[in-house]
Amino acid sequence: MSDGAAHILCPTAPTRASALKRLAAARIPEAADIVLLGDSLAAAWPSDLVAAARPGRRILNLGLPGDRIQNTLWRIGRPDLAHLRPREVVIVLGTNNLSDGDSPAAIAAGLADLVRGLDALWERPALVLSTIPPRGSGPAACEAERQEANSLIARMETGRLRLLRSEPALAAAGDGAFAPDRLHLERGGYEALTAALAGLAD
Repeated sequence: MSDGAAHILCPTAPTRASALKRLAAARIPEAADIVLLGDSLAAAWPSDLVAAARPGRRILNLGLPGDRIQNTLWRIGRPDLAHLRPREVVIVLGTNNLSDGDSPAAIAAGLADLVRGLDALWERPALVLSTIPPRGSGPAACEAERQEANSLIARMETGRLRLLRSEPALAAAGDGAFAPDRLHLERGGYEALTAALAGLAD
């Protein structure tokens, strides 16, 4: 496990060929009201569900499978995003950093850096930050580290940064929440997260 006091998540370009291909193919619109940022959990959030949680809003999903916090930090530095000025940004990140062995402190610090970067990029939009969802069982679940990271993430909540508490939402969805790998979500899981997101409407 990395030393959270010393380890810093610096902006880093994605290296996976599939991620680079997806980035190259991305079409950035002239405007968006809601932007989703994050890893595969964000990328796979069904667009019809997000639209139901934020009716009438223009939604742009910039989730990228495999993203770590440092990759998203790098991506928000792209000049083709600066004009968007969304009203709200929904962030789902951190589970891949747990897999990499990054410490809870490093994960929380990286997310705080991301919040500061978004404030500078888009002039302090409203923010919704998801806690890290459960990751199944066994050593790969990193359960103690996940709980510690979520405790640190919860301290970031303010009037403008609201916390999407993923664990209770997904628990309410029962067996239909998770895919067989117990890491990714089925539609039932996204329906549960969408209901929680709708409850955080501005």
